[in-house]
Amino acid sequence: MKIVFFLLCILTLSAEPLKVKVSAKSAILMNANTGAVLFEKNGDDKMYPASISKIASCLYAIKKNQKDLSAPVSCPQHCLRRMTKSVKVAHSYKDPAYFLEPDGTHFWLKGGEVLPFIDLLYGMMLSSGNDASNAVAHYVSGSIPKFMDGLNGYIKEIGCKGTHFANPHGLHHPNHYSTARDLALITKEALKDDLMRKIVSTREYERSTSNLQTAKKIIHHDQLILPGKFFYPHAVGMKTGYHADAGYTYASVARNGDRVLIAILLGCEDPHKRFRDAIRLFEAAFDEEKEERLLFKKEENVFSREIQQGRDPLKAILTEDVMISYFPSEEPDVTIELNWQHLRPPIKQGTCVGAIKIFDQFGRELESSPLVSTVNVGRSLPALLGDALRGDWICPEEFQKILILFLIGGVLLILFGIYRVQSKEKG
Repeated sequence: MKIVFFLLCILTLSAEPLKVKVSAKSAILMNANTGAVLFEKNGDDKMYPASISKIASCLYAIKKNQKDLSAPVSCPQHCLRRMTKSVKVAHSYKDPAYFLEPDGTHFWLKGGEVLPFIDLLYGMMLSSGNDASNAVAHYVSGSIPKFMDGLNGYIKEIGCKGTHFANPHGLHHPNHYSTARDLALITKEALKDDLMRKIVSTREYERSTSNLQTAKKIIHHDQLILPGKFFYPHAVGMKTGYHADAGYTYASVARNGDRVLIAILLGCEDPHKRFRDAIRLFEAAFDEEKEERLLFKKEENVFSREIQQGRDPLKAILTEDVMISYFPSEEPDVTIELNWQHLRPPIKQGTCVGAIKIFDQFGRELESSPLVSTVNVGRSLPALLGDALRGDWICPEEFQKILILFLIGGVLLILFGIYRVQSKEKG
C-alpha cells in the first residue's frame, strides 16, 4: 500500500517547436512512442486525406480478420463498380461512396478473381489499389458499409476527433475527411502492429498468380524508401495519396536510434514537395541534441511527514539526483508524485520509505528515485502503552523503555508518598 502526494500537479516546461517551413497546407510531426508534437501547421484543420486513408482501413482489416492471412478472397463484381467523378458530382454524391473511379489507382482486380488476403493488403498499401481496399472491406465485414461503420467507431476509440471516413480507399467524397493530428494518431497506432510495419516497409512485392491473372511485381509508391533522389536512409515507409480535391498527401515514418517520428503532410501542390517537406522535418528533429534538467538535488531536499503512532516525524532524503533528459522540441510537461510507503513504526534509519516519481503529460514514467529514512522513528508512548495493555507483542527495546517509564513512575509515586507523610507529621 502507498500514500500518494502531488508535490506539484504539473510543472509546465517550455518546449521549443521546430522552426521548419513546409509547403503543405496542413502538417504535423509527432513522436510515435510518446505522442509528443514537435511541429504543427494547421494540425486540426479538416482536410481530404486521399489514399493515406488506407492506413486506417488496412490496420482495421488486420485487427478484424481472424482468418489465415493466406485465406483465399474472391472479389465480387459490385466492389469494382466505377463511376466518373463528374457523374458523382452530378448525382450530388448520393451514390455509394465506395464506387471506384476510372482514373483512380488500381490493383487491377477482376470480378470473381481469387487472391490471398495478404496480397490484397499489399495491393492496398503498395499499389494504393482502391479496388483492393473495397475487396478487403467486403471480405472482413461482409459489406463495405458495415466495414465503414466499424472503422469509424475504431478510429474514435484511438482518439481521433476530427475524422470521418466514407469509403475504405480515400477517393473524394464530401463526407470523407480527417486532420493531420488524427492521421498521425492512426499512423502511430498502425506502427504498433507487426504486420503493418512489415507491409509499409516493403519496397516491392510479387502478387500471386490467381485464377484469372499471372503473377506480377508491384512497387511501393513511397519515394523515401526507394533508390533515387528522395531516398532517405532513416525512412521506414508508409503511404502516399492524391486526388484533385485533396492535392498530394503523405504519411511518412522515420527512425533514428530509438526515436521514431511520424510526418503527416496534407494539401501539397506538388508531388515532390511532400517528400522534401518530410525530409526537412525529419532532419530538423534528428539534428537536435538532448538536454537535461535537474528537478531535485539529493543533498538539498529533505522530505518529512507525520507517522501514525510515531514518536517523531519521519524524515527522508533521495538517494540520487532526479533529472530528466529530452529533445528541445519535446520538452515534456511533468507531473511529480511523492509516494510514501504505508509504514508503521518502528522505522530504522536507512529504510526505503517511498519514492519520487516523474511522469510526462502522456502518463509515462520518466524517472523514479527512492526515498530513505534519515532517522529512527520509534512508537509514541501512548502507542506503546496501548500495545502493552492489549497484550500485543513489544520488541525488547520498546519493553525496556516501558519498564524504565514504570520504574520512574514508581519512584515518583514513592517520593510523593514520602512527601505526603512528612507533610502530615509536620502538621
